[in-house]
Amino acid sequence: MTATVPFEDKGYFRRQYPRRMMKRKVGILCDGAYFLCDSGEVGEGGMSILSEFVLTEGHELVVSFQVPGGDFVFLRGTVRSTQKKQGDSLVTHGLSFNEIEFAIKRQIRSFVSARNDSTI
Repeated sequence: MTATVPFEDKGYFRRQYPRRMMKRKVGILCDGAYFLCDSGEVGEGGMSILSEFVLTEGHELVVSFQVPGGDFVFLRGTVRSTQKKQGDSLVTHGLSFNEIEFAIKRQIRSFVSARNDSTI
């Protein structure tokens, strides 16, 4: 009889919204600590960040950044995934936005769907 290993689906390949690369500085406020890091991708539902710090999955935080061609925003989010590649000093975190105003969603959607191939 073979033992089965439970499969944990974290939804890595089931994004609800498309994302686009965005190379910007992002402010993170988590557990009373504030730090800056680099962004990876952004979409209406969330974003990825590259950080020196390891954040715990499930933790809530506040993200602040400038939407390219839009406003400077403060959004509440949750850490959904943490991934550190061997030999890399940075940790990639996947964040989901908890609540997002329609106007901000529209600005992010406009950036993601723009036909410009350059990363901002």
